[in-house]
Amino acid sequence: MTQGGAAPPWGGRSLVPSIALASAAAVGAALPVARLGPGSLAVAAFAVVPLGALVLFGTKRAVVTLGALVYIGVLVWAYPRKIVPVYAYQGLVDASPAVSALAIAGVLALAPAAWLPVAARRPSTLLLWIVYLVGYVPAIVVPVFMVGRIEAVLPFDVALLASMAIVGALVRLPPAPVTIAPLSLSTFTRVLVGLAVLCLIYVAATFGIHAPPSLADIYSTRAQFSAEVPASLAGGYIVPWASNALHPMLLALGIARRRLPLVLLALAGQGLIYSVTGYRTTLFSVLLTPLIYLGVTRARASFGVVATAAASAILLFAVASPLTSLETRALATRTLATPAEIGWFYYDYFSVHQPYRLSHSFLRSFEAHPYIEEPADLIGPLYFAPDKPSANANLWADAFANFRVWGVILFTFAFGLALLVVDGLGRDRDLRVAGGMLAMVGLSLTNSGFFTVVLTLGLAFGSVLMALMPAMSDARGGAAPAAVRDGAGGRGRLAAARTADR
Repeated sequence: MTQGGAAPPWGGRSLVPSIALASAAAVGAALPVARLGPGSLAVAAFAVVPLGALVLFGTKRAVVTLGALVYIGVLVWAYPRKIVPVYAYQGLVDASPAVSALAIAGVLALAPAAWLPVAARRPSTLLLWIVYLVGYVPAIVVPVFMVGRIEAVLPFDVALLASMAIVGALVRLPPAPVTIAPLSLSTFTRVLVGLAVLCLIYVAATFGIHAPPSLADIYSTRAQFSAEVPASLAGGYIVPWASNALHPMLLALGIARRRLPLVLLALAGQGLIYSVTGYRTTLFSVLLTPLIYLGVTRARASFGVVATAAASAILLFAVASPLTSLETRALATRTLATPAEIGWFYYDYFSVHQPYRLSHSFLRSFEAHPYIEEPADLIGPLYFAPDKPSANANLWADAFANFRVWGVILFTFAFGLALLVVDGLGRDRDLRVAGGMLAMVGLSLTNSGFFTVVLTLGLAFGSVLMALMPAMSDARGGAAPAAVRDGAGGRGRLAAARTADR
């Protein structure tokens, strides 16, 4: 402490400033021995970004910026070296863009790290970091590699950047004043268990029990599931609601309450759904939910830091670790690169062809349908082999397919307002338990349209479940919930409620 109790410079911590300074100094020292050209200058410029963030915004923002920069660098390194050689047949190619083009894309990819909330104090924060890391950054980086020219992708990239800026501004507003009376912990647990058991019975009776497919065979499994859904009773809603919302929340609740039967029930539900749908996100959720739980429990105030570091580590493990396999590489490719590729295809096509204007959705009674197919069924055969499955797009590409750039802006406002409602419903709820659901919804937004995610893929359903959770707020207000502050040991209100329920 400095004299008078004032905090010392740099937020009271010396390690991160030292790392930032050392990084900048190391790059500066390396420049004389390298060829001084656009590449060297771009690397030097990026090296001082964390230092600038440190000076202007403080330690946490500097670390978040550095973490996002590392993640972008890992993706830029991995895409041409680890993904393209294996998946070039799917259109994931390396057109050898200039270093200057990659530098511009890198700046655009890095920019939202300057304003996304660092601390996970609201449900929207968890969701936004997933959208940023899994959806936004690849959507900026991958198309530059595919076409080789920044000029071709810049208009869409700027629209995506504007979208992230709009959402970042909206989520700083007060949450929407919506409330639902919460349930007691015992009642809430019984509700989740009852719904999960009913879902298991429904899926097994409707779609059967199958061996889980390999990641190489998921498309045939998906095709079979898609063919069976129309004949089922609400299968198109029940299955994604369970896999994206119900089971992740049950899994996190089982971890929080240390109830192995709850964990096993959630895992059984996700395993059954993956076996009949082939949805890779369902398989990934059994790892993602505990990671989100751990991140919120141990680093709630620095969630953005943990998220960027974990994203880099997971990508490196998937494509370049001693344990890397075809399955892990496929999971990384189909989670990060393929949705970004399809997003670019949507922009490429609908920039010169008539948009849908929601004629296939809400406005079908007012707008003439310009195509026979739905957007995903139109783009898939055009850019992939005719026998390939439909090409689902992320929230920005779906918005562009409907109203071009204006659609991106309008859908973004709708997304931001929805997040305010989610924050209102999730006020004083335990983010450790809701975190898995929020992460799954974020993943869904990286490969599906916004309204589809709200109604079909679990955002509305999961938000209602989150609102029904027992309140976990601290009476002093503004502080982290006691159950979260006290960590996984359960010494807070969740543990007290568990004891009272016995």
